[in-house]
Amino acid sequence: MLKTLVRVGFARGLGGSRGWLALGVVAGGLRLLRNLAKREEDVVYQEKLLPGESLVIRHFPRAD
Repeated sequence: MLKTLVRVGFARGLGGSRGWLALGVVAGGLRLLRNLAKREEDVVYQEKLLPGESLVIRHFPRAD
């Protein structure tokens, strides 16, 4: 929904409507904040193990 508000707000705002332009700027800012706050997805690695090989799984806490 924010994507649509940004697109419509800028399209109509650049046509001369200050209200729509303000709405487009606010919606764009909200989209930016949402994307910055989004956590990164988990990374998945896949590799075949040959007979005799082993796998060690470790977890390191995030350094926020």
